[in-house]
Amino acid sequence: MILILMVLTSHSLNLMASEYKTYEEVTFKSSSYDLLEDYSETDYELAYEEIDKRRFWGWRTHTVLNNVKVSYKKETMMIIRNEGTSAIEKDYTFKSKTTNATQLSASGSIGIEAKGPIQSFKTGLDSELEFSVDSKTHTSEEEIIEISIDIDPMTELKIEVYGEGKVTNGVGKLYRFFRNTKKGGWEVFTVTSQYYSIEKVMIEE
Repeated sequence: MILILMVLTSHSLNLMASEYKTYEEVTFKSSSYDLLEDYSETDYELAYEEIDKRRFWGWRTHTVLNNVKVSYKKETMMIIRNEGTSAIEKDYTFKSKTTNATQLSASGSIGIEAKGPIQSFKTGLDSELEFSVDSKTHTSEEEIIEISIDIDPMTELKIEVYGEGKVTNGVGKLYRFFRNTKKGGWEVFTVTSQYYSIEKVMIEE
């Protein structure tokens, strides 16, 4: 029996949640690091304590993670499972699109706006943050890849998309006449590399 499974993903435009939040896995080297979506109430409380002092006008921000490296698994594109007694040959053609873009995410009352593929934080938060965003331009390269693979009996083939990136996140409070009008978390995810992984493993009986 030969099982061919195509796993397709679709992404809708959501100004509060960038594409990286749909990745199957995002892994830090240290278990003590978190993406913004995994912040607990205690994490927020501790971070807000760092910017507790009021100001007359503008933002106060605190950076929790600063350009911390991550690895990710974006998606599983295809699974071919050969449970038969003879080998099969599979020709596969697909488009390889590598994107280098800065993606943003926010929580609370911090907002994000987009002009085409380029995102920015609202109310001037970008200029107040204490880090330098590498690039806000959206660049991509696309090529056609053709491969021919033999799948031996009792083996499984997986084609997956992996990559690496950097994460910077923290919290912020906006003040107007000493009054806190907005607060929440902010995050910047920068893709630094992306590649296809083709793996063939034995099926356990």
